Amino acid sequence: MFSDINRCKLDPRLILPEIPLPKAFVYPALRSTRDNFKCPSCDQALILQAESQPQTYRCNNQHSFDLAREGYLNLLLAQNKRSRNPGDSDEMIRSRQRFLNAGYYQSLSDAIVTAVAKAHSGTEQTVLDLGCGEGYYMQQLRIASGQGARGQEADEQNPSATNTTKLKLLGMDISKLAVRLAAKRNMDARLAVDSVYNIPLFENRIDTAISVFSPISVEETARVLKPGGKLIMVGPGAQHLSGLTALIYEQSLPHGGNTAGLEQAAQFTLLETIEVKQTIVVTGSDILDLLKMTPYYWHSRPEQQEMLAKLDKLETLIHFNLNVYQNQSN
Repeated sequence: MFSDINRCKLDPRLILPEIPLPKAFVYPALRSTRDNFKCPSCDQALILQAESQPQTYRCNNQHSFDLAREGYLNLLLAQNKRSRNPGDSDEMIRSRQRFLNAGYYQSLSDAIVTAVAKAHSGTEQTVLDLGCGEGYYMQQLRIASGQGARGQEADEQNPSATNTTKLKLLGMDISKLAVRLAAKRNMDARLAVDSVYNIPLFENRIDTAISVFSPISVEETARVLKPGGKLIMVGPGAQHLSGLTALIYEQSLPHGGNTAGLEQAAQFTLLETIEVKQTIVVTGSDILDLLKMTPYYWHSRPEQQEMLAKLDKLETLIHFNLNVYQNQSN
């Protein structure tokens, strides 16, 4: 019977045209996922499983990542770690958090807020903090925007804010502790643990990127910035913390800054340099926190650390350079 059927000739008009099978999802097929974090394993978009697993992000290839209790994603794969706990030490991170929260660098914070606001005109601005640490500067941006922890207007901490630009904040750092502390600031920011040399974002998603004392990858930063987007690199000026270094070194060496490689980079053009210089008086236990949040701590002798711990106050110059670059990539 079957052989008889096989020998039959079918009318060509009854043969349906071959329908190609749908291709597997490849970015940028879904426009709605372009602002998502990328999967570190396969570069597919990570999508929140809102109905079945509301704390899980999964890509098309079934790689999944759970939100931490504080609300951040850890996208740093074990094979990409160079040490068990990469990034700044826990002691350095907590010392920096206490020192910055005390307001000693408010003049720098104000300069960053102003530079970010100037960097973009429009109703919406997406800002990425590369090496965000414990999130102090992102929180200052959120307060200045006049938007609350959930993006609401007229934040109680800054009721007079008049900025009408909706601010979208993203931050990343290779230190898990730093990102966890940043998430606890409750500033309506999307946060991830990962390396700035492998930014888990798709191309052309960022209006403004900032880096405060942190190294960057020129290629990766240019990739995620929109054409014409701005990069604000914050680094130490030549006289930064001269009052502190005078107590540690016999002869202080000027800072080299953190913009090495950018001057010759074809992807970026320097637009302006903003200098911030101020004398501050650090008091009490904040003096030792200042030492511990800097590389000077590792170069200081135990007797110098003990001497600084006994000081009632320390007067020092703080000196910063904000270099503003424009992305020339297409």
